[in-house]
Order: sequence, then structure tokens, then C-alpha cells
Amino acid sequence: MTEKEKNEKKKEYLNRYKNAVKKYNSLQEQEERIRAEMGPGAIEYSGMPKAHKKTDLSDYMVRLEKILYKIADKKREMQEIRLEIEDKITDIDDGIQSRVLYLRYIRFLKWEDICVEIGYSWRQVHRAHSQALKKMNID
Repeated sequence: MTEKEKNEKKKEYLNRYKNAVKKYNSLQEQEERIRAEMGPGAIEYSGMPKAHKKTDLSDYMVRLEKILYKIADKKREMQEIRLEIEDKITDIDDGIQSRVLYLRYIRFLKWEDICVEIGYSWRQVHRAHSQALKKMNID
């Protein structure tokens, strides 16, 4: 495997956290949508549920419960991935290199923002990123 292929594999590994966060956010949006669909119109003032858009309130509750379980699972998975990646990042001795990886893959900063954050040029940041990837061990 070439050095470039190894680095791509490491980037993929590091991007797992970003992907998990996106999925988690998507699940939260689904929860919000279900709650909005349930809305106050789904319950009569007598306190009795009524049919709502040809779907019982109980159907919404089942969907909501499934989403809530998925959210809890994804949150746990997301936290585990983050801790695992942070552990790999902290194993890198060079403070700047580990900081670049942290800002890029944990805080999701753009390259320009990383340059401003650490006070390095674009080229220096990319060099530090490349060197950090070479040092990082994901096996």
C-alpha cells in the first residue's frame, strides 16, 4: 500500500466521527418532525387521542420511540468514536500536528479557520497535517 493510500485510509478513519455526528443530527431532525406531526391537534381537549392524518397517535408514539432508541444508540456510538479518535490524536508527540488533526476531525474546522486558530500559513498547516497522518497509527 502506498503512502497516499495509507493516508487516505487514515482520513477515512478520522472522518468516522464527522459521519456519526451527521447521522445523529439527522435522527434528531426526524424526532423533531415526528413531534411536530403529532402536534397539539393530535389530542382532543377531552384528553382522548383522535385520528390524525389517517394515523393514530399510537403510530406516532411507536415511530417516536424507535427514533429515540436510534438516537441513544448513535449518541453512544458517536461518543465512543470520538474518544477512540482523540486517543489516537493525543498519541502524536508534536503539539501542532495533533492540534491540526483535532481541529480538523473533532471540531470540523475548515482549513482557513485552522490557519487562523494556530497562526500558521495554509502550506504549514497542510504540511503539519500530512506529517501527523504519517505518524498516526490506526492498526
